[in-house]
Amino acid sequence: MKTTLSTCIVAVAALLAGTAMAGEPRGDAPGMRSDTDGDGRVSRAEATAAGSQRSGEWFDKVDRDKDGYVTQEELKQARETRSGHRHEKMKARMEERFSQADTNGDGQLSLDETQAKMPKLAERFNAVDTDKNGMLSKDELRHGHSGRARPQN
Repeated sequence: MKTTLSTCIVAVAALLAGTAMAGEPRGDAPGMRSDTDGDGRVSRAEATAAGSQRSGEWFDKVDRDKDGYVTQEELKQARETRSGHRHEKMKARMEERFSQADTNGDGQLSLDETQAKMPKLAERFNAVDTDKNGMLSKDELRHGHSGRARPQN
């Protein structure tokens, strides 16, 4: 079990380090954090050190009880926390898009408003409008985006 957990931790840490490094600018672009000697290139040693630092930072975040070990429960908590943050971001983004599309400020979206600001939603308007009042409420949108409502042919 310890070997499996250790292997899993090392694999996740390597994946996170690689993902973080892949998002960095390449070449001589400013802000190359891994280029510690400032020569405009990232050597294997610099990449390894940067990956090790990121792995350590990840480990410190996940090891909530600071006992020097990451348990399955701590990994589960980290996944749940990350999932919660993603959900909150998605919810905030939807609120912002709804507000932008609701040009008359009535708290609902008409077909005209969705066609103007949310054309993909407009294609599914009738399926998402479950109460068939010609307007989309935030509640209908929450349920319509879950994949249950599909265009009717």
